[in-house]
Amino acid sequence: MMKTMSILLLMMMKPTKLMNSLCLLTFMFIFLSFLIKHDQEWFLFYSSLSSDTLSFSLICLSTLIMILMIMSSTSNTNITYRAMYFSLLLNSLLMCLFLTFSTLNIIMFYIMFEASLIPTFMLILGWGNQPERSQAGIYMMVYTVTASLPLLIIFLMWSNKIGSASLHILYTYDSNWLTSSLWAFILVLAFSVKLPTYLVHVWLPKAHVEAPVAGSMILAAILLKLGGYGLLRMISKTSNLMAPIIPLLISWSLAGGAMIALLCVFQNDIKMLIALSSVAHMAMVMSGSLTLSLWGTNGAQFIMIGHGFCSSALFCVANMTYERLNSRSFFAIKGMQVILPVMSMAWFMLCTSNMASPPSLNLLGEMNSITAIFSWTYFLSLPLTIMVFLAAAYSLFLFSQSQHGKLSLKTQSISPATPREWLILFLHWMPLNLLFLNPCSIQLFILPYNL
Repeated sequence: MMKTMSILLLMMMKPTKLMNSLCLLTFMFIFLSFLIKHDQEWFLFYSSLSSDTLSFSLICLSTLIMILMIMSSTSNTNITYRAMYFSLLLNSLLMCLFLTFSTLNIIMFYIMFEASLIPTFMLILGWGNQPERSQAGIYMMVYTVTASLPLLIIFLMWSNKIGSASLHILYTYDSNWLTSSLWAFILVLAFSVKLPTYLVHVWLPKAHVEAPVAGSMILAAILLKLGGYGLLRMISKTSNLMAPIIPLLISWSLAGGAMIALLCVFQNDIKMLIALSSVAHMAMVMSGSLTLSLWGTNGAQFIMIGHGFCSSALFCVANMTYERLNSRSFFAIKGMQVILPVMSMAWFMLCTSNMASPPSLNLLGEMNSITAIFSWTYFLSLPLTIMVFLAAAYSLFLFSQSQHGKLSLKTQSISPATPREWLILFLHWMPLNLLFLNPCSIQLFILPYNL
């Protein structure tokens, strides 16, 4: 861990070119890939930093997505013109993510949890495509910071009462019946906004639509996973506080996911549809993790990793289409399979992965989560059925509306895909489907309450 942090510090000192950052990030990812998997609860690298299977898998995901972000941004002249500032933002964001996924201190966890918003806000504000990008960035900051400020107060109170800020001993905090429901509500609110869950998801579509491709990739692949990571870490330690409201929370997340999935079918903007589909997928993460079972915990982790690759790839291929046609509307994008048949195949493979078809990791995650929810109660079969059916509906709708139909005049002469674009899509699709063959590499073999 200390070697990895030193590499990041060197990257931040002189990120003059995007290719320099790309090479250093690739070296760091290769270094991480040689570290062995740790199934025990914590493997200590340092007195306040540690790693286990859950945190290590998200660290590797963050590093690989950063590599793909740089590769997908080299065609943007605004980014390459100010490459030093762009690389500095990405390295700062990766540093925040490393510390968030590795720290044992709940105060440090909160600081890094919120600090990751600052580079993302600057990405949207500095390289966004539309004039409304400042409003989208403010929406994101106001929603997330307002919902998480009470979380800081709770952490300070718990640290003062217990006498330590260590994550391991949070379960020793004993609250009376008057305040336990309030603490549980504040915990869930802070992490559900980051997921996000229905009713607190308004900031996400706005941020995705206004962000550049790098901002959309990091939002979908990593920042949404901070909410799931926080749920898995904190709820397991505070299950005594959460138990009374868990039925209400699972019902809220699944009902909201079903409504968002229905809303996806009526979208006419590609990025808006992909962004709202992320909300529907994260509903399954929240409900699976709240079951506090091994099946639900593994299902939530599998969905987070699979969604990180799949959603990032969908934003990449949508940006490739936007660069050629200067439009994200389904009314202007028709018949792409006629002029770019191989790119249409990439669209099909990603859309089928988005609907959790084999052999994607999303299928394994949804199977685990659905099994955990059914074992918890059968009364939630209706929203689960609606979510699974509509996931297939809006994924096939996305593919058919963009690839079939009559060509417009401006789509009859566009450039073919470059080797760089094929490499980006392949590096997204390969881990998404190969991890299905060996899920033990990221599977948790420990009990959920030990997270």
